[in-house]
Parts: sequence; C-alpha cells; structure tokens
Amino acid sequence: MRQGPGRAKQPDLSVFKLDKRGIEQALGELEAQVMEVIWDASESVCVEDVRSALEDQGKDAAYTTIMTTMSRLHDKGLLEREQRGRAYYYWPTLSRSELSDNVTRRVIDGLLSSFAEPAISYFVEAVGDESPEQLDALAELIDEHRRRRGDAPKS
Repeated sequence: MRQGPGRAKQPDLSVFKLDKRGIEQALGELEAQVMEVIWDASESVCVEDVRSALEDQGKDAAYTTIMTTMSRLHDKGLLEREQRGRAYYYWPTLSRSELSDNVTRRVIDGLLSSFAEPAISYFVEAVGDESPEQLDALAELIDEHRRRRGDAPKS
C-alpha cells in the first residue's frame, strides 16, 4: 500500500453510528464496501474496477455513485489518488487495522473527555463480565504503563 506525500494519517471521521457494525460505524454502507474492495486489491484501482468488483459481489451501484463515493473517501483522507489519462486511480492511505485503531482511539478519547469515570467503570465491568482473564491482562497493562511512566504503586 502506498502512502501519498503530505497526507496525514488522521482521516476526517466525525460520525460514529452505534447501530452499525465494523467500519460502517465510521463510514456509510457504500463507503465501507468501497474501502473493502480497495483494501482487497493488490494495486491501485479505478472507479470501474471497484464498480465491477461490487457487481461481482451482487451489489449494484451506478458508475457515478461509485465515483462520488471514492471522491468523498479521498476528501476524508482515506484514499489517495493520481490521474492516469482520463481516470483517477486510488489506493488506501490507511490499512484496515490502522483505520480500526484510529476509530477506536477517537471514540475512547471522546468518551474520556466527556464521561471519563462512567466510561472507565463500565469498561472494567464489561471486560470482567465477558472474560475474567482479560481483566487480569488489563491490570497487567495498567501496571506496565505505570512502570513506564515511573509512578508504579507502592507495595
């Protein structure tokens, strides 16, 4: 995956939809489908490549709709592009995992800036209910973070 010069790794994602799953929580349904096609491609792709791949998956969308969606993803900083002849070719600026990490950080930062105490409390409760072993792992991460910062608790 190529990264364009000067393109920040902070995409413009201002909405988080709790009623959706996966990257559709941060992107629209078609945007998420387009990103999946582009991530799966081994090289840069043009609008027709994406339209054709979506059609192969049984998802019908007009060429102009795909073109507008890809342009919007470029404007959001999720795609880079270059013009070759009359067509633009696109590639992702972030991998799936980088986008996932970015969305996770933004959601958690938003929760902590507005609702720190209940967010932390619920997170610990939810992790403990889901997997007590993960709660132990979380405690170890907290201790490791404190050691790195030089403020480990006194025993």
